[in-house]
Amino acid sequence: MKRLTLLQIGNIVALVLVLIMNGLSQAPDLFPNTVGQLGESRAIFFLPAGYVFSIWGVIYIGLIGFAIYQVRRVGVENEVPQRVGPWFILSSIGNITWLVLFLYDQVWLSTVAMLVILFSLIMIYLRLDIGRRAVGWQERWAVHIPFSIYLGWISVATVANFSAALYVSDQVTSFLGINADIWAVVMMTIAGVLAAAMLFTRRDIAYALVVVWALVGINARPFDTGVFNILADLNINLVNSAALVVAGVIVVGVALVAFSRLMQTQSNPQRLRA
Repeated sequence: MKRLTLLQIGNIVALVLVLIMNGLSQAPDLFPNTVGQLGESRAIFFLPAGYVFSIWGVIYIGLIGFAIYQVRRVGVENEVPQRVGPWFILSSIGNITWLVLFLYDQVWLSTVAMLVILFSLIMIYLRLDIGRRAVGWQERWAVHIPFSIYLGWISVATVANFSAALYVSDQVTSFLGINADIWAVVMMTIAGVLAAAMLFTRRDIAYALVVVWALVGINARPFDTGVFNILADLNINLVNSAALVVAGVIVVGVALVAFSRLMQTQSNPQRLRA
């Protein structure tokens, strides 16, 4: 194997630091809060139930696969490190920064860090040309799918982070004269439109399913707890119903794209797509 480049080493180091920081964020008494405690303490409609955040385990397993693949000969020959460029390192810096800021309840600053992660992942997504460039199964599972899942989750998390920023700014029940329940429906609809766009322009099932996972999690979160008393006069059923409807529409889109892909595979089994 050829000597590793600084970019390949940087990707590995960045991921290791992210994993360490995420582990430390769960340690009791090390930080004033945990992400889960802060999330459960705020009456935010656009925030899934706690179990939904287990998706981070899937994301990190996928990123470990990427870190391994990018140093293997096949990854080097496919120019994966060059395609990803420095953007994964930047996203990792944003990830670590976000954790520190959020744990210290610096929500607006953490929103800026979240935007850095989002922008970095968009750049990776575009540079990899996910869904439009034919790749082998190894690159698809070790690179394209992990970054699709990561981008899908951060797309949702950015909206949730902004909602938390509005909450700490006392924009709890309404913003710009629009009630929080309506805003939640609008944001879920936008998430659904994004998922549909990814499905029908790039056939990205992974991204779409992440959005479905988040929307079902919003429906599963109990809104009848004491935290949500401040929003008791709003239409909670509208939020729950909208989450399921948008998720259902996306699932139909996923089924259509999967069926189309199956038909193409049967007609041309030698052709592998991302």
